[in-house]
Amino acid sequence: MTTDTTTSGSRVIPWIAVPAVSFLGIGIELLLASVGFPYAVWAGSAGCVIASCILCYQAYLKPRKDLVSLFTPLFALLILVVPNDLSSGVITQVFFALTITVLAVRVEKMFNTPKQEKKSMKQMLNEYIGRIEPLLTTIDEETGHQVAQSLLTYKFGLYGNAIEKSTAALARLDAINPHPDVLERALLILRERAGGFVDSRVTPNPEHTFTEADYNHLAIRFPPDQVEDPATLDLENALILLYAVGIETSPDDEQALEEHQRFVIQILEGYKEKLTR
Repeated sequence: MTTDTTTSGSRVIPWIAVPAVSFLGIGIELLLASVGFPYAVWAGSAGCVIASCILCYQAYLKPRKDLVSLFTPLFALLILVVPNDLSSGVITQVFFALTITVLAVRVEKMFNTPKQEKKSMKQMLNEYIGRIEPLLTTIDEETGHQVAQSLLTYKFGLYGNAIEKSTAALARLDAINPHPDVLERALLILRERAGGFVDSRVTPNPEHTFTEADYNHLAIRFPPDQVEDPATLDLENALILLYAVGIETSPDDEQALEEHQRFVIQILEGYKEKLTR
């Protein structure tokens, strides 16, 4: 959330100056013409040109750029100053002044806020890894290697090996203080799912799940009422967490994990609409 400290008056002045200057020039032109001044038309043209320059300047200052408004000084010169087949009289000037007034309002209403760019899934993965940095600093290389191997063997469909590697990683977690509970649950979730595949069975109600205390360490976080399949979400959060731990703590597995980064990105893309709201 941002706080706008600009007063309402200072927001109105920029765009109101465009019609004010342009129609002031036209008014002066009509006044001069009424007394027979031969070059009265230049007053109206000058007002429109100056007003178009004001519009260009205001459009340039906006967070988002309106190309039409940026080029209005050029249009003003071509229409009102450079000799051409069009009349540069009052009627043309009035139409031009009305046009740039509409553009001024359009710039103020539509181009005054920055365009929001949605983050890519890779950016979100990198931000997630940065968010769990305190957890990562507690994991040594050998434990990280076992974690990475748990994920890679699971990814390759070597479920028996995945059970062995995750069991080895879990044994090493016992020596870490403070104990990384969320990483332990991620390994238990993966091991349980791998065990189900080994036995050719589906586990609709898994024993191991993430808890509310793990929320800040998970990549995909939704309120419980928005989760359609808690077991699948837990598994996918476990896979992303294991990937983050492995790639950040196990140099020996870094290249292999980078080659399979797309696997993790695809998990995130499955939740893209909700994650980028």
